[in-house]
Amino acid sequence: MTSPRPVPGPPPLRWWGHAWRVLVVWAAGLFILAVTFSGSPAGSQELGSYPVRVDALLLADLLVGHLAVVLVLWRRRFPVAVAVLTSAALVVSSLAVPASLLAALSLASRRRWRPLLVVGAVNIGAGLYYELVIARQLGIDMLSDVASPWYAGLIALISVLLFALVSLIGWNIGGRRQLVESWRSQAETAHREQAARVAQARTAERARIAREMHDVMGHRLSLVAMHAGALAHRPDLTDAERVQSAEVVRDGAHRALQELRDVLGVLRGEEEADGRAQTEAPQPTLTDLPSLAAEVTTGGHPVDLTASPGLWDRSVTLSDRVGRHAYRVVQEALTNARKHAPGAAVEVDLSGDESTGLSLEVRNVVPRPAAEDPGAPGRGLTGMQERVTLVGGTFEAGGGPGVFVVRVWLPWETR
Repeated sequence: MTSPRPVPGPPPLRWWGHAWRVLVVWAAGLFILAVTFSGSPAGSQELGSYPVRVDALLLADLLVGHLAVVLVLWRRRFPVAVAVLTSAALVVSSLAVPASLLAALSLASRRRWRPLLVVGAVNIGAGLYYELVIARQLGIDMLSDVASPWYAGLIALISVLLFALVSLIGWNIGGRRQLVESWRSQAETAHREQAARVAQARTAERARIAREMHDVMGHRLSLVAMHAGALAHRPDLTDAERVQSAEVVRDGAHRALQELRDVLGVLRGEEEADGRAQTEAPQPTLTDLPSLAAEVTTGGHPVDLTASPGLWDRSVTLSDRVGRHAYRVVQEALTNARKHAPGAAVEVDLSGDESTGLSLEVRNVVPRPAAEDPGAPGRGLTGMQERVTLVGGTFEAGGGPGVFVVRVWLPWETR
């Protein structure tokens, strides 16, 4: 069983907030005191001619009542103690009636019924004692024609109703505070969750941009670097070969810049100055793999692309999302092959259908020991694995004796 939510404490008050409450309680207490003693037969006598008992009761009423008024200043810090003491002051003081009601209201706003019952018993008992004992000492018996048991019952009923009314008001105030605090807590929680979602989306978008930039720029710049290296370290090249390599470098740099603009346009969703949506270049899919293989082969890195019978016809039903990830995985695998095994042949096998999913395998021979272990995880392999994981596929990459293989399975998502 879960415990009830604690009621928030009352909001802090400045000095004038305490001052006007105490002044109201003090003025109301003086009014009740004046009404009480003016109803006494001794109240019609001249000043200084009161009986001794009336003077003593008036002095006790004033002292205890003012003490109760001062005590209500601490009702927020010590709600139970102040409520009990001010209620007990009703035994001899009518001036303490407003102070005791304010303390009871403050205690009721905490919405704790057990201490409220204790304070109610003290308050009602003290009020009855004052009416049945002190008021008779003063000669105040406005219901003298009513039998004593009925008079006591009526006074008890009035006291219970008054205390219950004040308690209900305080209980309602506490409930409203609890509701406002609940709304505030929910708003803060929603704000924190929204901030977390925004931060998570921003992080995911950054990772996506980094993945796209790595795959696109890595492919193009690796071609540029390979031909630029040939220009720098092959003095035996003919003029025609140099011109051809320089053209490849220039064309590769131009395409890299163009693809960079295209990817940024897609990711950022930029708009033209006239407000029309920017035309986005189509993203590569599975059917663009033959063009990729031909481009890499022309650049001096032979690629043998093999597809199962009917795959290209079936691929028209494959979603662009899965096709784009498959293209990028093959593109990054070819880039890694150029990096770790320059000039070595690469075999790419594709197969699959709607029932078995899309499978692809990229193999390249490592002709000599590389400076780095081809199977060591790097940014390229990490990016490929992230892409595959995004669509719920499986990824495997590893090197064997003289060969490195990347195996990927992707679910066949239809358009």
